[in-house]
Amino acid sequence: MTREFQKEFDEIIKLTVAPFFKGLGFKKNGNCFNRTTNDIIQVINIQKSQWNHVDNVSFTFNIGFFSSDIYKDSWDKEIPKFIREYDCQVYFRLGHVTKQTDYWYELNKKTTSDELEKEIKDHLDNFLRPILETVQTMNSMKEFMMKNEDVKLAIPTADQILLLLKTGDGDKAERLLRNEYKDSLTPKESVSVTTYPDGRREEKISKPTINKVYLDRLKRLAFLNKIEL
Repeated sequence: MTREFQKEFDEIIKLTVAPFFKGLGFKKNGNCFNRTTNDIIQVINIQKSQWNHVDNVSFTFNIGFFSSDIYKDSWDKEIPKFIREYDCQVYFRLGHVTKQTDYWYELNKKTTSDELEKEIKDHLDNFLRPILETVQTMNSMKEFMMKNEDVKLAIPTADQILLLLKTGDGDKAERLLRNEYKDSLTPKESVSVTTYPDGRREEKISKPTINKVYLDRLKRLAFLNKIEL
């Protein structure tokens, strides 16, 4: 019997993933889930690989924590009605806490739907649930960021600055803002590494250029918080 991996994926979302988040009070929009807790919104997005095909379906879980206060100070635009992981100030992938790497779940001839469903259920119950129970405020967002270096490295410095400001670490935020502004005036060559689901790694080198949009954002943060650059 020929397996239809896309249908198996849909069944896992319907029977395992969606009920897990629904039971925690999340609202669903497509393959994205939102839950408001205290002064933040928790976000989970199920991302499918763009290289999926009939014989293989790969997907991962993007986790994010969103503060409307930080968003308002960062961008001069309306808060989205439904938050996506790319809107969040703190974000990571589930694999970073379950496998300490960018782990993707795969449906193919080497795996069974039951095996994968069991693995996902274990990761949601024993890894993600404790995080969702712990990170429910801006203060706990900050604590989570500071305790997880991989997570911190992925967060834009401007968002780190605002999170520090909003949680009472003004002196640390000011130092970080001034240093970031100074470094942004003299950009360095950077290397970005992309790891694909099949294990391939691609490196891209970008030439140093001043990011005027980012500089304006830093200036806006300084102005709003009365910090001299």
